[in-house]
Amino acid sequence: MTRQVHHCVQKALRIVGMQECIVRYIPMDEKYKMKPALLSQQIVADQEKGLLPFMVIASAGTTDTGAIDPLEAIGEIARAKKLWFHVDAAYGGFFMLSNKLKPAFKGTELSDSIAIDPHKGLFLSYGIGAILVKNTKALYQTHHYTANYMQDAFTLEEDPSPEDLSPELTKHFRGLRMWLSLQLFGVAPFRAALEEKVLLCRYFYREIQKIGFEVGPQPDLSIVIFRYIPKSGNSNVFNQNLIEQIKQDGRFFLSSTTIDDIYWIRFAVLSFRTHLKQVQTVLKLLKEMV
Repeated sequence: MTRQVHHCVQKALRIVGMQECIVRYIPMDEKYKMKPALLSQQIVADQEKGLLPFMVIASAGTTDTGAIDPLEAIGEIARAKKLWFHVDAAYGGFFMLSNKLKPAFKGTELSDSIAIDPHKGLFLSYGIGAILVKNTKALYQTHHYTANYMQDAFTLEEDPSPEDLSPELTKHFRGLRMWLSLQLFGVAPFRAALEEKVLLCRYFYREIQKIGFEVGPQPDLSIVIFRYIPKSGNSNVFNQNLIEQIKQDGRFFLSSTTIDDIYWIRFAVLSFRTHLKQVQTVLKLLKEMV
């Protein structure tokens, strides 16, 4: 994985009792994307040492910058080396609905598992997350248990029950919220909303530079990192103070991140209520505060 991978990956390793396993952080390019050549070299080096690399994790839209790793190249390496290939598409995955953006996700089909969150890219209520796994048998072997009091619940003809494929036994019917939304509205409004967010992000990326801000990589999706460099004083402190002023104003929420000891402000547009008017207002607010 890279150091831009979502922290839930390390948390998951700890939860399943693998906190002590060796994690290799693969170097990234200037756009914070994994370098596949260095991934391949690391796998070979570890195997020559007698270690057992077993999983590669790529991001289809990182939380910090929205970067999409070179999924196809990573997937081909994982397949050649017989490693499980997981794609974290929790934030970015539903941008695949856009025909304009879909090519950036080429290689996703090589993955063994994908995490994707309708509560992000489909603008639905919190708690609707999904994981897609090709190898149903692996999930069944992990999660299936029997008990005397459950003997009436199954027949041999049935497909695997959801309770056999996840940690939960009794569970909410979360999928209904997503299914119903798609049945009522179809895919087109969601596709249009996602494409709007990308256009708003690109607009912000262009306009924020005109008022003197430094920006990070050109956005792949709907996240921009930016900061202001004052003529004097510490730029990290300046931008921290800027974030506090925005919070106190209360009309908008901009978050922050730190990459290589540099404090960046994040503009992450993924709300169905965010439109051009709101983006123009926050640009005006930032200019006044600076």
